[in-house]
Amino acid sequence: MYNPSPSLSSEKNVPCGTPLPSSPSSDLKQNASVSNISEASGTRVPTKGHDEAFEVLKTTNGKFHLVTEEENKRVLAKIDRHLMPIMFTIYFLQYMDKQTLSFSSVFGIRQNAHLVGDQYSWLGSILFIAEILCQPLSAYMLVKLRLSFYVPFILGAFEASVQAAFVLIGQIWYRRQEQGFRIAIWYSNNGWGNVFGSLIVYGLGHIKSRVLYTYQIVFLLLGLVTFFVGLISFYVFPDNPVRNRFLNAEEKVIAVERLRANQQGLETKEFKIAQTVEMFLDLKSWCWMTMMFVITIPVAGINIFGPMILQGLGFDSYQVMLLNVPFGVLQVSCIAAAFLASNKLRMKSPVLLLAMIPCITGTAMLLFLDRTSRNKPILLAAYYTLSAYTAVTPTLLNWQSTNVAGHTKKTSTTAFMVTGGFCGGMVGPLLFSPQEGPRFRKGLFALLIAFCAFSVLVCITVTYLRYLNRRNENRRILAGKRAKIIDISMLPVQDANALQLQNVIGHDAFKDMTDLQNEEFIYVY
Repeated sequence: MYNPSPSLSSEKNVPCGTPLPSSPSSDLKQNASVSNISEASGTRVPTKGHDEAFEVLKTTNGKFHLVTEEENKRVLAKIDRHLMPIMFTIYFLQYMDKQTLSFSSVFGIRQNAHLVGDQYSWLGSILFIAEILCQPLSAYMLVKLRLSFYVPFILGAFEASVQAAFVLIGQIWYRRQEQGFRIAIWYSNNGWGNVFGSLIVYGLGHIKSRVLYTYQIVFLLLGLVTFFVGLISFYVFPDNPVRNRFLNAEEKVIAVERLRANQQGLETKEFKIAQTVEMFLDLKSWCWMTMMFVITIPVAGINIFGPMILQGLGFDSYQVMLLNVPFGVLQVSCIAAAFLASNKLRMKSPVLLLAMIPCITGTAMLLFLDRTSRNKPILLAAYYTLSAYTAVTPTLLNWQSTNVAGHTKKTSTTAFMVTGGFCGGMVGPLLFSPQEGPRFRKGLFALLIAFCAFSVLVCITVTYLRYLNRRNENRRILAGKRAKIIDISMLPVQDANALQLQNVIGHDAFKDMTDLQNEEFIYVY
C-alpha cells in the first residue's frame, strides 16, 4: 500500500471549523464578489506544472469566491448547453460503431463473410485488442493535448479514449455531486443505441441491393455521419473552465470556484510520473480495474451475442431487431434508476449490488431453462432482466471519478480502469461460440460467475474506502483540524454554502495534490 507524503505545500492550512469573516448578505449576492470572502492562506501560482485554475484565481487576488445558488445555476446551465449535446452525439456514434456488428450477426454477416468456427467471436474481440494497445498512449495524450483537439480528431484513431476522456471532462467541469447525472446522460446511449440502432437496421434490412450487403450499408452510413460530426466537434468542443469561448471572465471564476470542494484540481499539462507510480501502488486502482474487467465480460458477451441469443429463442431476424427495442428502453430506464438511487443515497456500492440481483437471476434462468415454446415468454423476460447490467458501468465510472485526485493520477486511473474493461471486452465474446447456440451454456455460465465475482469485489472496495476515510480522520487530528468534515461537493450548492461558511477547507484543492496526499479528501462509497 502506498504511504502518502504530507501536504506538498509548506503553506499553513486554516484549521477546519475556523469561521469565515462575516459579511453582509447583500455582498454574497453580488456576482463575482470575491473581496468579501475569506482569503486563501498564501495562495500563489506555482511556476511549473501548475493547475490551470490558477490562471483565473490569480485575478481574484488570492481570495475565495463563495458561489451563490443563482450564479451556480446560471453557469451550470451554460456549461451543460455547450458540453452535453456534443458528448451525447459522439458517444452514440462510437457505441453504434461497435453495436452494428451485433446487429449484422442476424443479417448474414457470418455467411456472407464466410466466417467459420470462432472467427465471429474474434471479430467481436479484436477491436478491444487494438484499444488495449492504444490505451497507455491515450492516457499520456489526455494530459498533454487539448481536449478540444484530442476528442474530435484523434478519437477516430484512438477510440480507446472515449470513456476516459469523458470521465476526465466530467471531473474538470462538474462538482462531484453533478458528475453522476452527466455520465448517465452520455452512457445512456448504450440503451438508445439499441433502440434507434435496431430500428435503423430493421429499416435498412429491407433494402435489396445487388452491390452491397445490408450490414455494409449500415457501416457506410454510420461512418459518414461520424466523420461529419468529428469535423463539427472540432469547432465547438471546449477545453476546460479556464480556456473556452462561451464563459466570460466573471463566469470563469464561478466555474472554477464551483469545483474547489471537489478537492480534485482542474487540469495541468505536465505529466507527473510520481502520480502514475502512486496510481499503480494504490490498492483501489486495482479494485476499479478488476471490477471493470469482470463486469465487461458479460457486457461484451451480450452486446455481441445478444441478438443471436434472441434468435435462439425462436425469433427471426426482423423480430430480433424489434424485440431489441424494449431491451434498449429498459437499459435507459436502469441507468436513470441507478442515478436517482445513488444520488439519493449519496453512495454507489448499494446500487451496484442491487443491480446484480436481476443479472444473476436472469442469467441463471437462461442457463437452466429448456428452449421450448412453453418457456419462450419466460426466457424472453429473463433476457430482458439482463438490461440491469447497463446501469453498472456508468455507476462504476462515477464511483471511481469521485474518488481520485491529481490530474495525472486521474487520467492514469481512468485509463487503467478502462484498460480492464477492454480486456473484459476482449474475453467476453470468446466465451461464446456460434456453434453452441441456441443454449450458449459455456458463455452463460461464465456470465453467472462474473456477476457473482463483481458483487464480491464491490464489498472489498467499500471496505478499503472506509479504511482510507478513517485514516484521513486521524491525519486531520494530527494536523490540528477537525476529524469529521462534511463532503460539501456531494451536496446541492445551497446546502454547501452554509457549511462552507463554517468549515474553511479547500486551500489545497488546486495544488494538483493526489487524494492520498490531501488529508481533507473524503472518499465516497
